[in-house]
Amino acid sequence: MNFDAITRREFIASAGLGVAAAMLPSFAASNKPAYALEESGTHPYRPYTLSPYDKGMMIEDAWPTIFFGDETIGEIKRKVAKLDWAKKAVARMVKEAEGVMLKGPQLPVERAGWRHDFYSRATGEHLLYDPDSCDKFLDPSTGKYEYDEAQRRAWALLTHERTFRMMRSVGVLYGVTGDERYASWIADGMRQAVEYFKHDEFMKGSALYFQALYDAAILMILANIFSLTKNSSAYSKQDVENIRVGIFEKDMGEMLDFLSKNPGGNMSCYVAGALACSGRVFERDDWTNAATGESSGARTLLTTSLYQDKEKKTDGLWHEGTMFYHFYSMCPLVTVREQAVKMNDPIIKDAALWSRFEEMFAAPVALVDERLRLPLIGDLGAPKVMNLAAYRHLYEYAAGQINFERFGPILAAIYERSKAMRGEMSALAFGPDSLPKPGGTPKKSTLLPCAEIGTFRCGSLQVLFRAGRYRGGHDHPDKLQITLSAFGQPISPDLGTPGYSILPIVQHYHRATVAHNTLFSDETHLKGTSVLEWRGDEENPRARASVVDEGVRYQRTVFFSPPYVVLLDEYSSDDDHRFGWAYHSYGKLSVASPTLEGGSKELLGMPALRSDGPFSMLTDRFSGATSGSIRGIWNVSRAIKLHLLSVADAPTEVTCCKSIGNPNTDNLDCLILRSPGKSLRIATVLEPSRVDSTLESVKFEDISVAVGLRGGGRRIYTWD
Repeated sequence: MNFDAITRREFIASAGLGVAAAMLPSFAASNKPAYALEESGTHPYRPYTLSPYDKGMMIEDAWPTIFFGDETIGEIKRKVAKLDWAKKAVARMVKEAEGVMLKGPQLPVERAGWRHDFYSRATGEHLLYDPDSCDKFLDPSTGKYEYDEAQRRAWALLTHERTFRMMRSVGVLYGVTGDERYASWIADGMRQAVEYFKHDEFMKGSALYFQALYDAAILMILANIFSLTKNSSAYSKQDVENIRVGIFEKDMGEMLDFLSKNPGGNMSCYVAGALACSGRVFERDDWTNAATGESSGARTLLTTSLYQDKEKKTDGLWHEGTMFYHFYSMCPLVTVREQAVKMNDPIIKDAALWSRFEEMFAAPVALVDERLRLPLIGDLGAPKVMNLAAYRHLYEYAAGQINFERFGPILAAIYERSKAMRGEMSALAFGPDSLPKPGGTPKKSTLLPCAEIGTFRCGSLQVLFRAGRYRGGHDHPDKLQITLSAFGQPISPDLGTPGYSILPIVQHYHRATVAHNTLFSDETHLKGTSVLEWRGDEENPRARASVVDEGVRYQRTVFFSPPYVVLLDEYSSDDDHRFGWAYHSYGKLSVASPTLEGGSKELLGMPALRSDGPFSMLTDRFSGATSGSIRGIWNVSRAIKLHLLSVADAPTEVTCCKSIGNPNTDNLDCLILRSPGKSLRIATVLEPSRVDSTLESVKFEDISVAVGLRGGGRRIYTWD
């Protein structure tokens, strides 16, 4: 077979490996997100968690990656000898490797760029990665190709990363089989890597791979690769010296300097991992001590970089205020822990420290819906894509190495829901031999008390209520927001963000307060710290959060009363403001009352709703004013509707408009309410339903909200 003459898709088909090509037009045409593909039974291996479309071979492994090396070979051999699923997985890896090794490791000698550039400039969708296409990149949401130099540099980065992941997988095969052909192919790649590290003209500042974060990830996996093959005769003594000096010693000074200056973010997790792996392979105590030392590395990361209360107890959520970076940070922390175990580092005996790490696995589980979808919090990820199955490699580790009783059932639930084939790299290296009965998903309301995020649940109805401190960086000014899902569908989501290199105005919108289902004033961001009062486990579940920002006090009370969600929003200030309220949902929004007219205009003595900055993403506007109730309906799908009935205690401007989604083409419709003054109350009832609304009226009765139902029913909602 002439590998150079065929496409990657044709190779995989000829090898009988099923649907694993990186570029499949049928998926682009179907426009199905990741969870839909997995639930359809296609069993894809997905190298990039940010894309629901990219597919790959098992030996490409997952990204973000759990980094491991020779320390796992004994365990993998044991599994292969004992377990049928492991034997089949390695057989598949062998078959894939035989095809890949028909040509040398692919390490293009050109500048590597920023991962965030690998997004469509038109839609914000993650582009499809194809190792055989360096000059045209497919947007799966439109079926159109794009190219610019920044995208090309991002492609170069992804290509190097993919090749190194495959080299690590082939190194595992070498460790399991002893076949020197595998080591020879890897040694060729390591020599290419040495040559690439000589290209100082590719550096951006002190980083060869665009930034210290990427350098650290590359160093970590190169250390893994070398550890798996270093005893092979495929390396000459000069090769070993070139690898040690030309790759690792060249960069480790920068790693040490970075960790000492930046001890607390996701980048530091990768730097600590690089120091731990490289220090063990090259017997450098100064590197390993930095990775696990008292004043840096794992101890600092696990004691200062998680949400925690005044007593330093944690609920396990990563401190940067984002779901994606929570998982991203966990992957190298696994590596640091494993290297500490291998070297019998004293830090591994600190049970209290590693119990905090265990809580990092538990925190996302507390937020999933019944289909294991995860809510978007902060930067990165799309609302129809983010799901626990994309991170199953981490839960293989959790079930196999942390706490089988706690995480085994959720791992089994991931495989049951996703219908994915078990046998990926982390399952071989770290996973349990067999899985228990699926379970572990929350059925009742849950709270992450340190992060101040509560999730109400009843059947398929789930409402997330977010309070806490705005942390900047990857966090969003979205406190007091709710997100809602029902009937197995995301209905009113947080959008997260696509990559950071898309049009700045689009990026700013995804991060803006007005893009979230929350409150604001004077068309500015809400950046204060909101304090959550949670009564989610009581007979009448409810929660309240309040915040003071720029002289305005906001308070939102959420009453969870299935099938209804009732919101009581209160604003007060010593000065006049334009109080604002935003709610977004999938589906076309129709406002039955009041009557709205096209365009924005001056109403109630207020200037028209802004059309610059993030507000420029709100299009097709229809506005009106009312002193009465507001009734709207989103047609989420053919079968699902979201009914809204709202009333304010002052005249209110009502604007119905369209808002971009994530990707941009995944539109939502939005309702914006505004009212001028020194105080305002808004009461809103939301009713997701498959039938007509049962809501008749909503009004204030002193400090209570009274909801009238068709047929004469009535419900009263009061905080106390």
